Amino acid sequence: MTKTWLIYALGGGWGHLTRALSLARIAANQRRVNIITNSPYAQHISNEGCLLYLIPACESFSVTCQQVREILSNTHYDCLIVDTFPRGLGGELADILPQLHNIPKILIHRDINPSYVKIKDLRPFVTENFDAVIVPGEGTDLPLGDLPEVIHTEPWLIRHAGELPDRKTARSHILKVGDTRKIILVCAAGQASELPLFNQLTLQLKQAFPECAVRFLSPHCSDDELKTLWLSHHPGIECLAAADVVVGGAGYNTVYECTSIGVPLVALPLPRLYDRQLKRASKINQVLNIPDVLLTVKKILDTATDSPFRPNYTNGAIAAVYHIMNFEL
Repeated sequence: MTKTWLIYALGGGWGHLTRALSLARIAANQRRVNIITNSPYAQHISNEGCLLYLIPACESFSVTCQQVREILSNTHYDCLIVDTFPRGLGGELADILPQLHNIPKILIHRDINPSYVKIKDLRPFVTENFDAVIVPGEGTDLPLGDLPEVIHTEPWLIRHAGELPDRKTARSHILKVGDTRKIILVCAAGQASELPLFNQLTLQLKQAFPECAVRFLSPHCSDDELKTLWLSHHPGIECLAAADVVVGGAGYNTVYECTSIGVPLVALPLPRLYDRQLKRASKINQVLNIPDVLLTVKKILDTATDSPFRPNYTNGAIAAVYHIMNFEL
């Protein structure tokens, strides 16, 4: 009988769900994979051969936690994989995990705020309740990175290098740019409340760089002035691969996708309760306001050289699947 994996991937924006799908689409060749998500964008993406348990983003905190409990209590799964939050986003996993004696429990340790780890006393909790902690390419400077059960992989990406469209195809068919202009791609992959910021940023880039093709990647477009620039395409990495410069936040997927395919990212760290975007952005082209964005984009475009598009990276999700399988009974 085919084993079933259940992935807990709660959290706003694209991030948690895209990371879960990066793992799940590979595992789905040999396992049934179900994903719990409350991403408001879940209905705008391909489920990559997985079953999504979709909790509406509009549900209250208590209702969301209760629905998670019901799924965990009333469905069959042979392995539980928890993304980022060991106790669950609302602590709803704290009393469930100790009862799951006969299945492997895996924590995906993306960088999180150390104060959260300390306040919730997560170190002993993780050691007692998880068989492995997989770090998906975030390095060793993590709050739980020194635990003995930690396994490191390269970053997880939702497309392998060989699956990406060639640059010419991506430019013309995805970004809808049929000429040779430089492409500035604004990636609004975070929370819906941040769309007005990225709307404003896109319009200012269009005004500042009339010689370039500016595109706006987002699930929604509420500004009529942006309709001709707007793209709604998932996975976003297929769009990033055709850009000359990307402007976005410093979330996990945006940073590692751009780094892996070799496109410059101008990163505007956004405030998060748990994710340390400022720390991640400090390693690349970090900016703190829109004027700095415009200045940094200009510097990148002024020094950019045309080079063949040959992405060649290791997708850490492949190794992660095999590591998890090793823990199955």
